[in-house]
Amino acid sequence: MITNTVPSIAQEIYEELGDTSSTSIAAIASWVRRNIGGLNTLLNTSFIIKEDQNFEISPNLTDIEKYIFKKMYSIYYFDIKIKNVGSLIDTDYTSVKDDFGSVQKINKNEVLKNFYSIRKQDYEELKDLVTKYRSNGSVPMQVIGDDIIAGSYSQIRTYNVRSNDGN
Repeated sequence: MITNTVPSIAQEIYEELGDTSSTSIAAIASWVRRNIGGLNTLLNTSFIIKEDQNFEISPNLTDIEKYIFKKMYSIYYFDIKIKNVGSLIDTDYTSVKDDFGSVQKINKNEVLKNFYSIRKQDYEELKDLVTKYRSNGSVPMQVIGDDIIAGSYSQIRTYNVRSNDGN
């Protein structure tokens, strides 16, 4: 199985996400295709998706580049969750109990705080990963060392000694 294709990366994201009810592999694959340019911009790279039957990404993504791409999706995922929480939760019931059991519901502000906290943590991790990726891939602008002309210096030092008579 080729692991550097849009469907395989979408499958990895889908499995790592754990929330299979709110998204699909096809939706994630669509996001991957639309956001390869965002990855290029972040990492100063030039990945392309070959429009063949496999939608292979070229050149191959390294593990860190895949991880950064997955982190980008995670941020997108929590952005969607944050936007949807307000419309999904209309009331702020604290708890409901009857003879058969109980239902406890957290108010939407708490849910939003939790989602935003996770998103913020992912964003900070993404910034750190991108900074480290860029610094590892950078080359020095100037090299100081053997590229200069070697000088020759005398090992014998002479001093001008003044005498007491002013000469």
